[in-house]
Amino acid sequence: MGWRNVVLGAAMALPLMAQAGGWTVRFDGAGPLKIGMGFDTVSKILGEKLERTPKALRGTPNCFQLEPAGQPGLLLMFVDDTLRRIDVMEEGIASERGIVLGDPVGKVAKSYGEAVMARPQAYDNTEQTLMVKAGGGQYGIGFDTSKGKIAAIYAGAWKEVQYDEGCL
Repeated sequence: MGWRNVVLGAAMALPLMAQAGGWTVRFDGAGPLKIGMGFDTVSKILGEKLERTPKALRGTPNCFQLEPAGQPGLLLMFVDDTLRRIDVMEEGIASERGIVLGDPVGKVAKSYGEAVMARPQAYDNTEQTLMVKAGGGQYGIGFDTSKGKIAAIYAGAWKEVQYDEGCL
């Protein structure tokens, strides 16, 4: 009976390990992806043919987001065909300091200390957006809170990290 529990546990963990190939999200990218890379370079690195959102369907003509099939759980934002932001969409993908969706909010302060800047969320002033700048202000990482837990993680170019809603 013990070996069945081990096999079942391993089978249940496989989807989490497969998410984003064990990648971590950093201020300047995720895995082998770097903020500032062109769309075609990102497509080549991922080994898949990424499709641009048609301009007529975009909320902003020069910006779109997509979730690569080979890296489920990550949402990539491109502005003028350049990678500018990466959002964590599923549990199991960590920031470079080990923060994951669902972690207690206090873990951000413990991990980043006095560098954390807090502001009310755009659509719920009872919750916070916690942000940290890096790279001389060129990059940032953000964490949205919900009921004492981390509800969103995103990183990239400072300007795009400050967006409240996708490309807007």
